[in-house]
Amino acid sequence: MHETGLIKNMLEAVHRVQEEHGGRKIAVITVEMSAFGGWDEEHFREHFREAVRGTPWQAARLDIKKVMMGPEAKLTSVTFEEDTLGVDPTRG
Repeated sequence: MHETGLIKNMLEAVHRVQEEHGGRKIAVITVEMSAFGGWDEEHFREHFREAVRGTPWQAARLDIKKVMMGPEAKLTSVTFEEDTLGVDPTRG
C-alpha cells in the first residue's frame, strides 16, 4: 500500500533526526496532509500506529495538520520530549 511505503520513509527520516540529536526521546511527530490528497486521516493514523508498534516511537503523538495544497502527506517536524519547538527534518 502507498501509505505503508510513505510512512516507512517518514520513519526513516524520524530515525535520522533522532540520531542527529543524540537519541533523545521523541514526543510528537507532525505530518501535513493535503485536504485534496485523497487520504482519509483515520486510515493514515491506523497505518502509522501499525508501523510504530514496537518501535521507540510507539508512544509518540501523531499530529496531522490539514493543508489545502501540497503532497498527500509530508513529515514536517519532530518534537523531542524536552523541546517546546520541533525540528524540521528537511533542513540539514
